[in-house]
Amino acid sequence: MHPHPHRSGSHGSDKSGASRSNHRDVEAQRFSYTDDRKLGICSVAFLIINSMIGTGIFSAPADVFRATGSVGLSLLLWLLGGLLAFCGLSLYLEFGLAQPNRSGGEKNYLDRAYPRPRHLAVCVLAAQMVLLGVSSANAVAFGQLLVDACGSSSSSSSSSSSSGIAKETWAARGIGAACATLAVALHAALPQWGVRLMNVAGLFKMVVMLVVAFAGFAALAGLRGTDDDPHNFDRPFSNTPAGGASFSAYLGAIVSITYSFAGWENANYVLAEVRAPRRTLAIAAPLAVGLVAVLYVLANVAYFAAVPARELAGSEALVAALFFKTMFGEAAAAKTLPVFVAVSSLGSVLATSFAHSRLNQELAKERILPLGRFWASNRPFNAPAASLLLHWIVTMVVLFAPPLGESYDALIEL
Repeated sequence: MHPHPHRSGSHGSDKSGASRSNHRDVEAQRFSYTDDRKLGICSVAFLIINSMIGTGIFSAPADVFRATGSVGLSLLLWLLGGLLAFCGLSLYLEFGLAQPNRSGGEKNYLDRAYPRPRHLAVCVLAAQMVLLGVSSANAVAFGQLLVDACGSSSSSSSSSSSSGIAKETWAARGIGAACATLAVALHAALPQWGVRLMNVAGLFKMVVMLVVAFAGFAALAGLRGTDDDPHNFDRPFSNTPAGGASFSAYLGAIVSITYSFAGWENANYVLAEVRAPRRTLAIAAPLAVGLVAVLYVLANVAYFAAVPARELAGSEALVAALFFKTMFGEAAAAKTLPVFVAVSSLGSVLATSFAHSRLNQELAKERILPLGRFWASNRPFNAPAASLLLHWIVTMVVLFAPPLGESYDALIEL
C-alpha cells in the first residue's frame, strides 16, 4: 500500500515535466546560432530591401499610369502603397516583438490566433508558402535580363529589353536555374557568405535607385539626353487619352503597387537568427520600408520627368528602359539597365531563399510537412540545408513547368 499515492503521481508528473523541459532545451540548442552568425540591423534591413525591390518598380509604374491616366493620381497611389506597407509592418512589428526569439512569421501568429482545429490554419499557410513561396519569377527575370545584356547587337538587345521579361528563352531559364542554385548552395554550405552577398546586392539596389532618383532631379532641371520636355507635371491630375477611370482599373493599379511593396514581412521569418531581435527589428524594419517607399516615389517622379506620357501609356517596355534611353541613350538602355535589374533580381532570389527556407524549417519542426524530421535538419553545416533543398526543388518545378515564353507572366499572376 502507498500511504501517499498522490505524492507518487506528483513525482511522475515532475519527471515528465522535467523530461519535456530537457527535450525543449536540447531542441533549442540544436537550432541555436552563435552571435557571429546572427543578423544585425544592416543585414535585417538589407533582407527587407532585397525582398521588396525586385523587378516591380522597373515595370509597374507604366501599368499604374495606364490604369489611372493621371500623373498626380499615379503618384498618390504609390504614396498609398507605402502607407499600406507601413500599416502591415506595424502589425508584424507587434507580433514579432511579442515573440522575438521565434522564426516562422505567420506560422506562429496563426497558431496563436486559431488554436482550433489544431494546425488547420498553419496547414493552409504551409500549402501556400511551400508551393508558391518560390524564387522562380526573379530567377527567370535574372536569366532573361542577362541574355538581353549580352545580346550580339545593341539594337536587338534594346528591343529585347523593351519588350519586357515575358518572352524568356531556354537560355534564360538555364541561367535562372543556376542563379537559384547558387543562392541555395551559398545559404546551405556557406551561410555567412550568403548573407554577405545578399547585403552587397541590397546595397547595389539602393545605389541604382539613387541613380534613378538623382537622374530624375536632373530631368526636372531640364538635363535630358533629348531636348523634348514631356510636360507631365504641367497638369498632373488631368487624364490623358489613354487614361482609364473605372473602379476595377484603380484596384488593378493598387494590386500592382502592393505587389511591388511586398517583402516587408520577411524579417519575421528569421527572428531566431537575429541579434537582439527586439531592438534590431524595431529599428531595421521601419528604416528599410521607409527608404524603399521614398525611393519608389522618387523613381516615379523621375520616370514622369523624363518620359512623355504618351510613350508611357502606349509602350509595353519596361518603364525604366524608356527612362534610361531618354536620359543616358540607347546603349545604356540596352546594356546597362538589364544588368542593374538582373542584380536586383539576384538580391531578391537570395532574400527569398533565405527567409522562406526558415519558414519551411519551422513548419517541418512541427511535423506539418511530410518527412518533417528530415526537412527540419540543420546538418551538415548548421544551416537549414534540407529546407533550402525543398525550396530549390519547388522553385525548379515552377521555373520549368510553364510553357516557354510565358513563365514570368504566369508566376506574377500567381
